[in-house]
Amino acid sequence: MKRLFLILSVLSLLTPVRIQAQEQAQFGDFFALEMDKEIVGHVLSEGNDIYVKITKDYWDASFTVRISNANRTDYRTWLDGASDRRVNVYRSQQTDKQGYTYRINTRAKFVEYWVGDRLVLHLERR
Repeated sequence: MKRLFLILSVLSLLTPVRIQAQEQAQFGDFFALEMDKEIVGHVLSEGNDIYVKITKDYWDASFTVRISNANRTDYRTWLDGASDRRVNVYRSQQTDKQGYTYRINTRAKFVEYWVGDRLVLHLERR
């Protein structure tokens, strides 16, 4: 009986952790598959426009954005023919988007934000 109680107790403690791990943050039409909260504070999605709120420590970083219709493969090219788009962070006091990356406009299913070789945000359109 003690063994059964112990097993049930352990299972009840593990169940909420598993459910929380599977939950994904939703931002408009996008879900965050991966999000480094040390760098990314929030995502603002307005139709096909995406702005990413960056923590102040990373305002000087350059972000690379990749888009695709398949998960982490078959990257699409931007209008200029490149597969990577560099974006910076708004610094102007006159805009309501201070601290957000410049706008990315895309209809792609997957959007990835990189800082160097580090994936900091991976979005999926639902």
